[in-house]
Amino acid sequence: MVRRNLSKLALALTVVLMASCSEDDAMDNPDMGGDTNSTSIYITDAPVDQANVQAVFITVSDVMVNGESIEGFNTTTIELSSLTAGKTELLGQLNLDAGSTNDITLKLADTDAAGNAPGNYVMLDGNIKDELGGAMEIKLSDSAEIMSEMENELVLDFDLRKSIVQDGDDYSFVSESMLESNIRAVNTANAGMLSGTVDNSTEADAELVIAYVYPKGSFSDSEEEMNSEGVLFANAASSAVVSSEGDFEIHYLDEGDYELHFASYKDEDADGMLEFNSMIGAETSGALDLNGFTVDAETETEITISFTGLLGL
Repeated sequence: MVRRNLSKLALALTVVLMASCSEDDAMDNPDMGGDTNSTSIYITDAPVDQANVQAVFITVSDVMVNGESIEGFNTTTIELSSLTAGKTELLGQLNLDAGSTNDITLKLADTDAAGNAPGNYVMLDGNIKDELGGAMEIKLSDSAEIMSEMENELVLDFDLRKSIVQDGDDYSFVSESMLESNIRAVNTANAGMLSGTVDNSTEADAELVIAYVYPKGSFSDSEEEMNSEGVLFANAASSAVVSSEGDFEIHYLDEGDYELHFASYKDEDADGMLEFNSMIGAETSGALDLNGFTVDAETETEITISFTGLLGL
């Protein structure tokens, strides 16, 4: 009886020790156990309005999601303005718990990847660098859903059009708080794409036409006025330049209902910079309503558009 009881005790202790070791391993190695999901983190951009801007560069020194940095991340200088029309640059990968992210932080450096200042700048005509701002931590106001039992792709949409402002010949970032609210975080599994063709784009009589997409019901005439930081159309979800052939694409839109608006730009005072000219009337040839349409996840919504003239002129 003693031996039998000792054997039972030894077995019980073994089970307890094994369970304890398993818990310790799970804490020391988050990839073991737990509902963590491989997540690739990318960065993308929406276009810059000004024609005299050749490129925009930022230097990222760290990327954190839910308090965890991308392991082995090296300070990287990114030509952000080249990442339009769905193009992205991979920042790295993390294993994240399923559910909504509670913290996404981008750290910007004041020198580039080679150690030269500035780290964040606009490249103007003549290869002139105009510093946008120094080192800062951008804690995104937005969040994204991490899906369980699948590989996730998390895209950070910097949207330079809403993130930099111009004062004469100088460019700078908007305030840190506005930067934090401007950058969107999107899981591609929950996002769709909008593509369009304007069959008479010359009717806009413009040097540049931009398509702005808004959550349905959120656009108002006040969007045509600069906000307190000098940004037009500040509440647009995203935007795209309409090409000379009349084509445009807006990527990484959270699934939902949207409305679409077009604006024309001209260099009206011959200062080499484009100014907002007018809104453009538009209609579709199909059943889709520009004032209310749906973008579904992992789906491309296609629109054919005709301009009907400039509004308010």
